[in-house]
Amino acid sequence: MTSRLAQPTAAASPHPTTPVNPPSRAARRFAEEIVRLHDKLNYRRLPDCIEGEPLYRVDGRGDGLITLSVRQSQLPESYLRGVLGFRLAQFLQLGWMDPELAYRRALYHEPMTAPSGPETIHTLTLTDTGRIAGYVALVGSPDPVALPLEAPQRGLFPAEEAHHVELLTGFAAPQRTTHQVYEIKRFVKAGWMASGLQRDRVPWHLILAGLSSQPEMQMVVGDSREDGALRLLRLLGYDPVVIADTVPWLPRTELMWPSYELPEVAMPFAAARPRKLADSLAAIDTALGMDTATDWRGKAIADLMSLRRESGSAGYGGSQAPSSRQAHSTTLETERP
Repeated sequence: MTSRLAQPTAAASPHPTTPVNPPSRAARRFAEEIVRLHDKLNYRRLPDCIEGEPLYRVDGRGDGLITLSVRQSQLPESYLRGVLGFRLAQFLQLGWMDPELAYRRALYHEPMTAPSGPETIHTLTLTDTGRIAGYVALVGSPDPVALPLEAPQRGLFPAEEAHHVELLTGFAAPQRTTHQVYEIKRFVKAGWMASGLQRDRVPWHLILAGLSSQPEMQMVVGDSREDGALRLLRLLGYDPVVIADTVPWLPRTELMWPSYELPEVAMPFAAARPRKLADSLAAIDTALGMDTATDWRGKAIADLMSLRRESGSAGYGGSQAPSSRQAHSTTLETERP
């Protein structure tokens, strides 16, 4: 059954007309200091300090990496501040956060927020020396109580708010609730990483652990460039429904407002869990367990594409299906937050 989404609403918050001054010298220096500060922090003891068992763990793959998926409440506050600081440093470095706002508010990490609905799932990859190499978040619905997807009173996800769209009604189904939907956010590899094996493998670690951490998750939403998370989701068997030609905007009191002023336009999407997602994640797991000197990435992509063919190729979205060459060129770089 094909899901249809509501069309974008008229932009409730048009782009401001007041010109934006470039960041002050003090703000630029502050941002540089934040990046340097967080580059020096070490998280080697983090795996031993989380409360209880992680939701998912990837290690022992011969690549010097360990990846953990945990609920926010499992992180001691000092480590949570560090993780939020890593996010701030990375997106300041990318130019996707406002250094002037960070400077005026004297922020050393992104603001801590207590979720009103399901907890945020933090997935982070560490090197064997204790540095954060990559990160992705799964952000739950703001609804305190699970609601049907079509409920008019449900809270909006961040991507819906930024793009002024409604993404979930077309996916309404019995027993499918807002607490089974998560938004993919802050997918990033550390800026300090040089090209090489570890940098290549970080996103695959994050994908495996992040999507394995919530087996009850029935849908993902977010916003992405066509050559970013959307290509990856299609490779994993998702069939994302995308709304083009939106007018994304955040008020300039929000740290992330610069990310919606970039030339490349991110498009909001929603996608239901594919039938063979468990098999796709197992294929990634198998590839990461191969000798790192072999073509582990080629093996992963070949197996994922084979699974897609077996499932009737639902998930590529027709003309937007990545070719074999496109799939092999997927670098899984930083995605829009």
